[in-house]
Parts: sequence; structure tokens; C-alpha cells
Amino acid sequence: MVRLSLTARILQAVVRLSCARPALTVSVAFALAALGTGYAAHSLTLETSKFHLLPLHHRYAALYKDYAEDFGQLEDIVVVVESPAVETSTAYAARLAQALRDGGLATARISYRIDASRLEAHALLYLPLDTLRATLDTVASHEELLAHFAAAPTLDRLVESINQSIGATFLPGVFGPGAEERANAAPTRLLRDVLTQMSERIDGRPYRSPWGNLFGAPTVAPDGGYFLSHDRRLLFVVIDLVETPRTFTAERAAIVAVRRAIASLRPRFPTVEAGVTGAPALFSDELSTATRDGEIASILALVLTLGLFVLAFRQLVISCALLAVVALSLGWSLGVLTLFVGQLTILSMMFVSVVIGLGSDYGIFFLCRYREERVLGRTLAGALERTAARSGPGILLSALTAAVTFYVLTTAEFRGIRDFGFISGTAILLAFVSMLTVFPAVLLLIERRRKAPRLAPSAGGPTFQGGLDPPVIERGQLRVPALEWVVRYPKTIIIASVLVTGAALWAAPRVGFDYNLLNLQADDSESVVWERKAAAASGRSVFAALSTTTSLPELEARQSAFQRLPSVSDVQSVLSVLPDRQSEKLAVLERLADVADSIHPGAPRPLNLRALTVALETLKRRMELASAPRGGHGPPEEILVIARATSAVLARVTAREGGAVEVALADYQAQLAGDFAQQWRRLQLAARPAPLTLGDLPEELRRKFIGRSGRLLLQVYTRLDPWDRPSQARFVEDLRTVDPDVTGQPVVAYESMRLIERSFRLGLAYALALVAGLAALMIRRVRETVLAMVPLILGTLWTVAIMQVAGLKFNLVNVWALPLIIGSAAEYGVSIVLRCLESRADGGGPRLARSTVLGVALNGLTTIAGFGSLLVAHHRGVWSLGLVLLIGSVMTLIASLVVLPTLVCLGGERRRSLVAHRGLEVATVPSSPPLVIAGSNGVSHPRRDALRDRPGRRGWTKVH
Repeated sequence: MVRLSLTARILQAVVRLSCARPALTVSVAFALAALGTGYAAHSLTLETSKFHLLPLHHRYAALYKDYAEDFGQLEDIVVVVESPAVETSTAYAARLAQALRDGGLATARISYRIDASRLEAHALLYLPLDTLRATLDTVASHEELLAHFAAAPTLDRLVESINQSIGATFLPGVFGPGAEERANAAPTRLLRDVLTQMSERIDGRPYRSPWGNLFGAPTVAPDGGYFLSHDRRLLFVVIDLVETPRTFTAERAAIVAVRRAIASLRPRFPTVEAGVTGAPALFSDELSTATRDGEIASILALVLTLGLFVLAFRQLVISCALLAVVALSLGWSLGVLTLFVGQLTILSMMFVSVVIGLGSDYGIFFLCRYREERVLGRTLAGALERTAARSGPGILLSALTAAVTFYVLTTAEFRGIRDFGFISGTAILLAFVSMLTVFPAVLLLIERRRKAPRLAPSAGGPTFQGGLDPPVIERGQLRVPALEWVVRYPKTIIIASVLVTGAALWAAPRVGFDYNLLNLQADDSESVVWERKAAAASGRSVFAALSTTTSLPELEARQSAFQRLPSVSDVQSVLSVLPDRQSEKLAVLERLADVADSIHPGAPRPLNLRALTVALETLKRRMELASAPRGGHGPPEEILVIARATSAVLARVTAREGGAVEVALADYQAQLAGDFAQQWRRLQLAARPAPLTLGDLPEELRRKFIGRSGRLLLQVYTRLDPWDRPSQARFVEDLRTVDPDVTGQPVVAYESMRLIERSFRLGLAYALALVAGLAALMIRRVRETVLAMVPLILGTLWTVAIMQVAGLKFNLVNVWALPLIIGSAAEYGVSIVLRCLESRADGGGPRLARSTVLGVALNGLTTIAGFGSLLVAHHRGVWSLGLVLLIGSVMTLIASLVVLPTLVCLGGERRRSLVAHRGLEVATVPSSPPLVIAGSNGVSHPRRDALRDRPGRRGWTKVH
């Protein structure tokens, strides 16, 4: 009899104690699960802030969180509006804002345009200095023309004044050489516009102001101050949840309210398309999609797992009991999670899938071995205790190796990843505890309740205590023909494995990493679709690096430094909305104000059609003279245009079309005079502005660039690909030459990827080392420890290689599939090797029992079903996680059930060769093939073998 190890004896005692009073054990387990679930429902919170996932002990992450709280628009909800015309978009935005204020967002600050009324008096300061000087020159050089028209604002005086003013332009021979170059072209453009508009007005067209070519304050907010994209196709409505707490629930409710309002406006604006995006919407949609996909995948995984259990065990009650025990362990895990962590994140929520995928494996191994022991004729309690003693250490080692792969994640610098590692590792250990305490008690209660008949041999056959399951055992049922066939070709399998592994070693290092965070989300996610539209319309990345200063001089110096960087495309700050070189501009404006104040628009006058006719005839003669060829060259195109326009207007005026022309021109003259007076008054006001300060800016601009703390924000955009790793590195390194504390999404993404890659590589190395150490500690044989690691090494390597062949890349989600693959692969290898060692110790050679094969195969299939269910996910990160886990599960299963048994077989042959070489006779080496795949023969049992070989043994009969 093989002496049991201390671990085996402890586990046997645990099962004996649990089964002493099975009803009490199950009751206590249910009570603890209920307490844990209730405690979690009361105290466990869902941490939905993306900042919780960041390494806030790093300065760039802490500053990013600080800036998000200081500058409102960094975390605003954005509605993107697209329509055939800007006018339609602006009308839609106004109606949407009203609907939101009347609905559930009455306290929100909703803006879609800048209120530029406070900047009207500073309009001229926004002109470039050269333009301002040119305006001064134009007004000063044509002061006489303007004063002449202002005194008597009539069409005839305007035409006459311009006619006199442009003589140097069109008749340089009269005014002397060089006069054409010295002349200002503004009056020519004014004359052309006036003549053209006179004709248009006679035809009934609306009035257009011609004064912009001569003077006039610019429009401070182009396009009416609306928030339009560069190509004017999109309009943005910005929603700031001022008095709403920045929680997932509150932001989600606001996003739902916005989408409801958009849907309500669809019948009224059928040509308008609108969608919600912005940082809160992107995060909310990602979390909602991942949660919904997780729920669907969990239900599908449970259904598929239950179906596999029923097919394998042919007992619905026991299959449901196994899943129920897994659910109990989840209740315990929730209690421990609430006590030690207190919150769930988008990452740590995945621990449920981990427990379902790996926690049920321990129950499967236990149940398969228990059924084998029952077939061998052991009593209910005896089978349970022997299962704990013989298979318990292997199951414990499987749980420890799986837990270690997750506990290694607690070394990561991201709190979200640390929480996920701690919670998942703890949940796996609790699942193991439930399978070694609650599940045996449940099995005992079910077997007693069923009152299954004992199976006893007929006609002199052996008599065993306890029922046997199944009642009739055919010899064919004791074998695994497929596996026996496989191990007959060891050379073929080894050569194929070496070739595939060699190719994998070449392919695996070439697997890339997808750094684009938008590629993690669902393609049809509304926030992602509109975020990409906004990026395409702006012609640059929508994500900006952030830097702050405390003063305007420092801001100006830093912005200039950023703009000189080759990787920077644009820099936006409060300087983008503050006029530059104000002191120089104010000096120019002071001189312009002196001219403007000297001219005073007079009262409107009635139209003098005769005087207008005379002025037009004079102009026509001058144009005819100017149109004459000079020096062999034809007249300039500008002269021909004015000549044609003059002739056309004069023809209409002299035709006297029933007085209609006179009425039309009188109306045009009145509008022209009124427009001049209004524009001139604006010029007089704008020509004496006070210096523009930060306090003069509209609220929308202050919120964007001035924080609550008074800091001034710079937003720096890259001209490089924001998702290309070398481009990211170059952009961030360039920025840090100007500001070492620069932060923002590009910097956080770049640094986070670096930390995650580093944590992943170190974690993978630590996990492999710890798993190997644990296996060596439990197995205590070097060769067998190496064999146990074969499925882990080959499965992981083959998985990564297939990713390269299939064109798959790692990302922030699927990279965490490898710890799961390592955990399951180590579990399979350890279980197979320990069972072979047990069989050898019992004198049966390197046998692989049918129950072990069934356990590994069923665990692999349930893992494939569980993780494969993630392929129904719309969230592309979750989908890629499921795909990598599916590939990994298949690869580790192949390595465990094909390569590892072959290596064990070769090891057995080598051992026999050594024994033969030494001339030793070993009675325990059977004459049958070295690797025996059996059901009831999984463990050598002298009494059973003697009974099996006894003549006359025919079958079993029921004994009640």
C-alpha cells in the first residue's frame, strides 16, 4: 500500500469532516454564500471612473485627473449634428438645447455657439497687425471720399467721388508715371460692387453690404459663433453636467436623456443626423456594451457547460449540483471582495468568468475520480475520501498554479489590474475549497437520496459494499481507443510537435500590439461612430496633450515652443482667442480713431435720379477712355467689368421702366446710407478699445481654457498617427522637451501601454517561474515536473503563433488571456503527470486512467464553451479576448492529450530499457503497452485484479 503524503491526509480529513454531517456542511455553505452576497449587495460599489484604472502615483496620471476636474470641457458630453446645410444644423441645435432644458437636464450648461456680444468693441484687435495698418491707410487716404459721401449719402455723390478717386488707377498717363502703383484698389472694388448691386436691386435681389472692401470691423465669431468643424459639415453641442455628480450612473442617465431628446426630434428634422460622443459617452458605451456582452456570454457559458456535464455524466442532478457549488463559491468570493477591496471595476468584473471557467474544473476532476472509485466498489464515504487523498493534491496544485498566475498581477502598477488579480486568485482558491468541502457533501446527500442499489457479482463473483455506477461495465468502456491509437505513433507526434514549435518560435515574437483604444469598442457603438466622424472632419486626432501655466507670458512662451516642434500640428490655448500684439494694434487704432471721429454720417437724402444719370455718364466716358489700348496691350479685366456694369446700369436708368427702376434705386440708396452709418459707428466704437483681458472672454471660452484654479490650459495636437507606437513615442518625447509634466490622453495612453507591456512581461515570467516552482514542490521529480510544464509551454507558444498567422494582435483586453491559458494548461499537465505517478506507485506502470482523460477533456471542452461564448460579444475587446482564449484552450488541450501522453509513453519505454540494461527484473512492469488508458484500471487494485482474473466471473447482479 502506498503511503499517503501529509497533504493527501489533510485533504482526506477535510472531506471526512465535511461528509460527517453533509446537511450541516451544505447549510453552512449556503449561509456563508448568502451572507457574502448580501454584504456585497449592501456595501460593494461599482467603480466606473476611468481614472481609477490609471496609476495615479505617477505624476502624468495624477495631473490628467487633476486637469479633468479643473477644466470642465475635458469631460463634457458632446452631441455631433450633421445636416445638408449649416442653417438646418443651427436650428436643430437650438431646438435640441430647449428640449434638454425642458427635460431631465435643466441644470446642465448647454452651449453650441459663442456669445460674442462682449467682444464686439474689441473686434479690430482680432485683425492681423498688417491688415489693421492697411485699413488705416485705406481710410486715411480716402478720407475725402468718405467725408464727401457721409455729408450727403446719395448714390450720385458716391459714384462721383469714386470716379474722381480712381483716376490714378485707370488713367496713369494723366496723373503721371507711378500713380497706378501708388493708388489703392479698395475704391475700385467698392465701385464694382455698387454698380453690380444697383443692377441686382433693380432685378429685385436682396441688399448686400459693399463697405467691407473699404473699411469695417471684422466679425469676431465667424459663422455666427456656432461650434462648427473646419469643413463646416458638423456642428457640436457641448453639455456640461454642472451640478451632476461625475458617477457612471449619473452620466449614463444624462446620456440616455440626450439620446431620447435626439430621437424625439427625428420626425421634425428628417434630414438631420445626430449622435452622442465625448469622453463620458465613450466610457459609458464601452462599459454598457462589455457588461451586456458579459451577461449574455455568462448565460450561454452556463447553458453550454451544463449541457456538456449532462452529456458526460448522464446525470442532470449532479451536473446542476456542480454548477450550484460554483455559484456558492462566487457568493463567498463576493463577500471577501467586499471586505478586502470594496469595489468592482470594468476589469475585475471579469472574475466571474474566471471562476466559471476554471473553478468548475476542480469539481470535474473530483467527480470523475469519485465515479471511478465507485466503479471499483468503494462505499460512498470511502470513494469520497480516497478521491480526496489520491486526486486532492493534484487538484490543490492545479488551483494553486491557477491562483498564482493571477496573484502575480497584483505586482502591476494599475490598481484595476491589481484588483483583478487579487479577486480572481482568491475566487479560484475559494472555488477549490468549495469543491473539497461542499461538493463531496452534496454528492453524499444526492447518492443517499437516490438509494441506488448495490452492485454485487453473480454466481460466485465478488461482493462489494455500496452501489456501483454504472451497473454494467463492458470491457470496451474501460478504454480510450483514440488516445491509445495516438500514442502508437510517438515519432510522428514528436517530429510534428518539434516542427510546429520551431515555426511558433519564429512567429510568436512577431505578434503586434494594437494601441488604438477605439478598436476595443463595438464598431456600431454610437459614441465611436461619431467620434470618428468628428476626427475625420477636423483632419486631426481628437485627443490632445495637455499642459498648463499660471501666467500669460509663460503661456505665450510655451505655446511658441510647442508650435516649433516638428511633431505638433496645432496648439490651442486662451491665446487662440486673445488678440496678439495688443499694444502695437492699440497704437494703430488710436490713429484710425482720429480719422473715424472726424467724419460724421449725415441724414438720409432722397434719390436724385438726374444727378445719378450724369455721374454714370461721366463714369462711362472715363471707362471708354480707359478701355482704349495702350502700348499694344488691351485694358485690364477690371476696367472691362466696370465698363460693362456702368453701361448696364445706365441703360436701365435711362429706360425709365415705369418708375420701377427709380423706386428700386431709391430703396438701395436708403439701405446703402443706413448701412454706411451703422458700419461707421461700429468702426468708431471699435477703434478705441480697451485692452482685452481674460475676464472679457465669453463663458464658453473661459471654461475651455481657464480652470477653476486659474490655471491656463494648452491643448497640443499631433501631426503624426496617434495610434502608431513610434509616432506616439516621438510626439511625447518632443513635448517633454518643452514641458516635462505634459499629460493628456496621448501621454497617458503611451505611458499606460509601456507599463502594461512591462507588467505583462514580468507577470508572465513570474507566473511561469512560480507555477514551475509549485509543480516541482508538489511533484518532487525534475523530469516529471518538466513534463507537467509541457502543455503550458507548448499551448502558450502555439497560441501566440496562431495569432500571428491569423493576423490577430494583442490589445489591452486580450493580453490578459495568457494568465488564463497558463492556469488551465498547468492544471492539465499536473493532473496527468500526478495520475501517472500514482499509477506507477501502485505498481501499474505509467498508466493514464480513463477518469483523468475524461476530466482533462471535459475541462478543456467546458473551458472552450465558456470562453468561446465571448465570441457573441459586440465589444471588440471582449470578442478578441474570447477568440484568444478559444485558441489557447484548443492548443493546451491538444498538447495535454496528444503530446504529453506520448512523452510519458516514451519515458516509460526508456525506464524499461534502463531496467533491462541493468539486468533487473521488475514485477510491476506489465507486458501490455507502456501507456494504458483505462477506466476502472486507472489505479492498480490487487483485490480487483484477482477477482477480474477469477474463472467463472460473468457479471453483476443487483442486491437490495
